Amino acid sequence: MSYYRKPPIFDLGELNIENLFITDFMPLASGTYVKVYLLGYLFSKDSEPQYDHRMLASMLSLPLQDVHDAWQYWEKQGIVTRHLIENSKDYEVEFHSLRSLYIENTFASDNKSHSNKKVKPTASPIVDQTFKQLNHTIEKLIGQPLTFKDVRDISDFYDNYTHNTELIIKAFEYSYLTKGIRKTNYVKATLELWLKNNLTSSEEVDSWLSISEARQTTYKEVLKTLGVRYRQVSASEASTIDKWLDEYGCSSDDLIKILFELTKKTMNPNFNYIDNVLSSLKKSGSVTFLQFEKQNSEFSQAKATGESKPNRKKNYTIEKESNYSEEELEALLLNKKPSRGKQ
Repeated sequence: MSYYRKPPIFDLGELNIENLFITDFMPLASGTYVKVYLLGYLFSKDSEPQYDHRMLASMLSLPLQDVHDAWQYWEKQGIVTRHLIENSKDYEVEFHSLRSLYIENTFASDNKSHSNKKVKPTASPIVDQTFKQLNHTIEKLIGQPLTFKDVRDISDFYDNYTHNTELIIKAFEYSYLTKGIRKTNYVKATLELWLKNNLTSSEEVDSWLSISEARQTTYKEVLKTLGVRYRQVSASEASTIDKWLDEYGCSSDDLIKILFELTKKTMNPNFNYIDNVLSSLKKSGSVTFLQFEKQNSEFSQAKATGESKPNRKKNYTIEKESNYSEEELEALLLNKKPSRGKQ
């Protein structure tokens, strides 16, 4: 299968679209936004502008609000800039050269708007060697050329999150290579999480990841011991397990052993029941498996002692009854009033 083009018989005009728009921007946008961009781009080629947003909406059979939403979207992507018209709520739309943006690693055009106003960049220009080296390192790391979207996202990380290039590179390494998730959105979420936990170096990240992965393993073991399989731990369950490990000071191994013993005695013990048991251990000293066994042993002994105590009331009754003579007992059996003291 191939694609080819038949030469036109009549020249009715032609619209040249940059390849970067087709390969990097169009696949991620909604069809409505793409239609608005293309027709607006066609309007921008007219030497005598006579179109507005209402006409564009009418030609595409779209609500006017959809057109405004589309321009807001493309402005956030950094490929157009909206310029407010003086003494009006309306605005003009300026289209940027995607090739220039890619080559210069910037989101502003040097061209001037129709109103001779200087174009305001949508993000800070990144032209320094540090940023260029960052892009080069990431390209080598992930084994593929960076797209315009990748460069724009890296610029966002560098400008708005951190200038710590080591941390940004580590986030790409973790996302693309370790987790196998080759999306800059995942890199962004990873970077946000690390910054939230005040991580600033690869060593700190490795240490934190080791602890985090160990904790995830404990979560799975707890659910498995309780007979819960094939699902992730919920946020509330994770918070409770964290309390047992961090606040109560119970080790992962001891926790699993305690839970295993509890499941022998109680059908489907819930988290509240387990928390009460561990809280009791905490009050008595330490939350360990040895302390759990000791407490269980003391409870069993106390229970056994309580069961072996004589029933004083019963013995007293028997003792009273044993004071009757044979004659008195016989009279009781015959429902007669015993005559005490008579011979």
